[in-house]
Amino acid sequence: MQINITSRYLKLSDSIDSYIRKKIVKVSKFYDGDNVWIHVILSIEKNRQITEIVFHIGKLAFRAKEQSFDLYTSIGMAINKLEEQLKKQKENSKVRRKNNLKVLKNKKHSVEKAFFLRYSMRYERGKRNENYGFFEEGCNNCRSEVNR
Repeated sequence: MQINITSRYLKLSDSIDSYIRKKIVKVSKFYDGDNVWIHVILSIEKNRQITEIVFHIGKLAFRAKEQSFDLYTSIGMAINKLEEQLKKQKENSKVRRKNNLKVLKNKKHSVEKAFFLRYSMRYERGKRNENYGFFEEGCNNCRSEVNR
């Protein structure tokens, strides 16, 4: 995981840097790995402290932007907003994964059933035509093994 911190119109102190990194580590519990990187942008406009956090996970990007009169407050609010987005995405992906597994199980069952029906019909046909062997219309490898 890579964290980039950019400050506009203010000097980035060590305390602000460590505070951001400590908060980001708590958020990164949802997604962690090599393809995760975070960009934090801190800026000041008149008397407003603005924090923007962009959380990249592979092809996905989550963005949270907050402003307040205190920099630490805006950072905390942006982190909370980002955390909610990541929780929602994680829950949605779990639901989709469950649904996909159900669909795959149903497909697997239907494929096995179709396979069984197809080859049981060939078996019956093979019994009737003893001259052609078990796999009457099968692939060349199967036909050559049975007819030997």
